[in-house]
Amino acid sequence: MSALDDSDLRVTGQTVSLRDLVTEKLRLAIITGRFQPGQQLKERELCELTGVSRPSLREALRLLEAEGLVTSVLNRGQLVVKLTPEQVGQIYQMRQLLETFAAKEFARRRVPEELRALDQGIALLDDLRDNADRFAMLQAGRKIYSAIANGGGNAFVAETLGLLHNRIALIRFIALQDHDKFLTHCDELRALSKAIHDGDADLAKKLCKAHLAGIATTAEHIVANDYKL
Repeated sequence: MSALDDSDLRVTGQTVSLRDLVTEKLRLAIITGRFQPGQQLKERELCELTGVSRPSLREALRLLEAEGLVTSVLNRGQLVVKLTPEQVGQIYQMRQLLETFAAKEFARRRVPEELRALDQGIALLDDLRDNADRFAMLQAGRKIYSAIANGGGNAFVAETLGLLHNRIALIRFIALQDHDKFLTHCDELRALSKAIHDGDADLAKKLCKAHLAGIATTAEHIVANDYKL
């Protein structure tokens, strides 16, 4: 999946709330690069693209701002967040602290339902080894990271990790252009999953730390290179 076309932004159907539909469309547009980091989000243009009213659009933008994907700037309105390399480094420092803790606790706790969620994510990654659908890769990875966060048993850690993942979703989407690295990450996550299943907490923490160190380097490079791989 590449950047969304304008036609993809049209909101149709009412199976969920209009606010949630608009939020999801705009979130996808940001994550896949349809709206670029630093780009101004003009209400009139977005209303035309999505076909919704300004009140619904504003609700969606407020939610995206809470997720860290959108920011409000004086005299410029709302913009897509554009992180600096320093900010990315700080995000990954925090992510490493929390995610390695969660991985270690997951290996210690090994709640069956949470292990099944992890296995489902690993299976999705395996199915994508020969598939170039970057958005599907992103979603599979997110399912795994969510399983690890929840498997740690600390709701506040899981919530914070969710916010961090929101902020770096576009960076990860760009990084997935390198399929060889994707395959390496698949192997790393599979090894981490095995350590968790085996109940080896120390190994799970070690593998998680090594995995995050590698992807942090790539993320900082992408941002320093103006969001290009």
